[in-house]
Amino acid sequence: MDSYTYHALYPIEEEITPQDHRILQNGGTSSNIERLRSRLQQSKLPPRSLKKRVEDLAYENSYLKAELAWHTETKHALLQFREEMYTMFHRMEDALVELENCLRIAESHYLSFWGLDFCNTNSNDMI
Repeated sequence: MDSYTYHALYPIEEEITPQDHRILQNGGTSSNIERLRSRLQQSKLPPRSLKKRVEDLAYENSYLKAELAWHTETKHALLQFREEMYTMFHRMEDALVELENCLRIAESHYLSFWGLDFCNTNSNDMI
């Protein structure tokens, strides 16, 4: 058998997202993909023609604008979700206060049926 020298692959510092993967499969790129070590090595190649460089920069500008728009929309959606969660939390808090009051009134009515006075005591005082 031939001996094979084992070389560990370099670690990927930045993981790409599923969205990045789909974009790459369809021939596009993203800033996460461009930060991969293999892509950075490609950018160190000798300078290309000015026309090719301008085309590359225009393409880079367009996908960065699209990424920025996506991040803005995502942030807006998450902030809206957070606001809805705060609203629901406060509604639940108000509902619990209302429930406590209704239970107190129900207990008062029940005790008055038996001729007992309702006193607001802690449940720890029970037997």
